[in-house]
Amino acid sequence: MQVSRLKSEYIAMRRGLLVATEMRSGLLRDEEEVVRGLGSEIELGRQEALLYLKILREGGIPRAKKSRSTEILLSRGMILLSGDGKRFIALHPRLGIANYFRTYQERVARELRERRMRVDKLILALIPVYEATTEKRLAEQGGK
Repeated sequence: MQVSRLKSEYIAMRRGLLVATEMRSGLLRDEEEVVRGLGSEIELGRQEALLYLKILREGGIPRAKKSRSTEILLSRGMILLSGDGKRFIALHPRLGIANYFRTYQERVARELRERRMRVDKLILALIPVYEATTEKRLAEQGGK
């Protein structure tokens, strides 16, 4: 009884997977939502997002199809050149997108640190003005 139930569950699961793989967009229920998410969350352009999905679906694209979009995906660590050097292949999304997000996070943190240093310089430049004005005011009040 247990074996037959497991077998029927397995068959149902396989049937579901087969139906899902026959969908035009692979396993994506809403491809446009994913494309928008890649744009808004990790700042990929529409063309780069669509190319990334294509590379994921097809298992890669020929190296001859190198373009500005492949350069962007390469620089973000989302795709790489295959071992034989003939194709661009996608890293697992968990790794590829995490790679990009980590570098993005580091860049933003560096920019914030640099901005903080510029703000500190402004503060240091303005402190003497404030102190001189305060001293002048106190001197005027003391002289009255």
